Amino acid sequence: MHTWRSGIIVATAFAAGCVGSVGDAGVDSESGGQNPTGGTDGTPDDPGGGSGECKPGIAPTSQIRRLTNAQYDRTVRDLLGVTALTASGNVAPSTLLATDQAGSLTDLGWSAYRAVAEMIAAQVMADPALKKNFLKCTPSGDGAACLHDTILEFGRRAFRRPLTDAEVARFDAIVAKGREITASGAPEEVAEALLFMFLISPTFIQRAEITETPEGTVGFTLSNHEVASRLSYMLWGTIPDDALNQAADQGQLSTAAQVLAQAQRMLEDPRARQMVAAFHRYYLELGPNTRWDSAQRDTTMFPMFDRALIPIMAEETERFFDHLVFTRDGTFQEFLLSPIAFVNATTAPLYGLDPAQFGADLEEVSLDPTQRPGFLTRVGFLNAYSSYNRTSPILRGVFITKDVLGIDPGTPPPGALETPLPEGDDLDTNRKRVDAQTAGATCAACHHNYINPPGFVMEAYDAMGSWQTQEALTGALIDTVADVHIDGQPVRVTSPADLMAKLAVSPNAQRQYAQKWVSYAYERDGHKLDSCTVRDLSTKITAGGYTVLNLVTDLTQSPSFRTRAVELE
Repeated sequence: MHTWRSGIIVATAFAAGCVGSVGDAGVDSESGGQNPTGGTDGTPDDPGGGSGECKPGIAPTSQIRRLTNAQYDRTVRDLLGVTALTASGNVAPSTLLATDQAGSLTDLGWSAYRAVAEMIAAQVMADPALKKNFLKCTPSGDGAACLHDTILEFGRRAFRRPLTDAEVARFDAIVAKGREITASGAPEEVAEALLFMFLISPTFIQRAEITETPEGTVGFTLSNHEVASRLSYMLWGTIPDDALNQAADQGQLSTAAQVLAQAQRMLEDPRARQMVAAFHRYYLELGPNTRWDSAQRDTTMFPMFDRALIPIMAEETERFFDHLVFTRDGTFQEFLLSPIAFVNATTAPLYGLDPAQFGADLEEVSLDPTQRPGFLTRVGFLNAYSSYNRTSPILRGVFITKDVLGIDPGTPPPGALETPLPEGDDLDTNRKRVDAQTAGATCAACHHNYINPPGFVMEAYDAMGSWQTQEALTGALIDTVADVHIDGQPVRVTSPADLMAKLAVSPNAQRQYAQKWVSYAYERDGHKLDSCTVRDLSTKITAGGYTVLNLVTDLTQSPSFRTRAVELE
């Protein structure tokens, strides 16, 4: 046990950035959040065409937003090469931190930061390869000169800006007190203490935006270093790289054009690919403890079902989005129209393909565009949004209505989920049973007008996602014709392909996709002062030829990206 660890906290006041408190955490960009819009009175909130008036302005943002846990992990990875805490059984560092939450940091949360910092510092200094990421020199003598250089170099990267003279002096004071706060005062022990102090500094834990250069009446222009931090955490979820740091140091992030050039460069980095994938998981509500990983089936009815298929289906969906965005430089419309799929021997039969033609790895294929256009016709979505022994027009319809079209049907009335599915000789299709199940006065307005119709169109696919033209149990023909509420009015739809074509050109669907990006990238859910940005992006989507990568870089061009606003009383 290193004796400095109990005494180092006493020296906290000497460390740069360790004055004050650790403030609010931001929205978790890895998992995102829902975008609540209306529906609280039981009447769906239909945003119409999505191109109406917007309210100009800059949405207020926290000056002291904490790193989310996902950002913390990526930051220590890129700073120090640490991806797991070996002292705790190879778990990600954030596993030991409190869950992401807004508000002041609790004593328990602060203790967790200190414990994790202690483990990281010890691990880095015990591993020669990791140590090189912190110490760029070899301490000699009392080590003060090397550690001073480390304060300047590592501090610049850890704080996402150059240290002030006062901060350098405080960290130098830690080095000077090395014999008091470590067992022997050896340079490597002092270096470990120094790293610990950096990792528990609020300036490291927080993404502070405190520049007070006035911008208009309620805002402040961000410094170049604050812009660099916003840019790197939006596109990569981690610290700026050397090129971005250099641009900030040279004042080359002051204009929209300069920011755009950096954003376009950064999208070529694999970390941007990871961020775009994380966004689409948010858009799809795909991830741990969601419908995507919790499916169960009655194997007497669906003998092909195997829990081992679930991650393969999810991976196919992620590959679909990644391929369209980065390989094909695709547009939002292609998400709903492309026949491209990624199939292996286990999923091929679900698509009516010969499994003998495939191996264990997912292979790109082109499916029948009249049956399989877009992600909503892939087996991942169709399997996730089904029930144990049948399809679920309600689950599929809710997703299309709320998540694709942006119409929030609100919360079901009490007891609605327990409404039994009717049976009867005249109810020979799942569609008829669901229609009767939701015919009550408290259900019909939302279900018959908004939720059920798109779900009924999707009855062309069974609970495993296979194409079907008749009910398996009764032999009754599947009816996929419905009046789907799109862009403020019911629209006659005849088939899944027809639905996908109409969703692809829907201003509502385009606006919802843009809204989701704005909420995710700016780490705030549906703020009214972001409405002009949403409008501008969705207008470009509607015009056609506007790629997803265009949209991502344009997120850096909104007036709010280089400006901080404060909440007015």
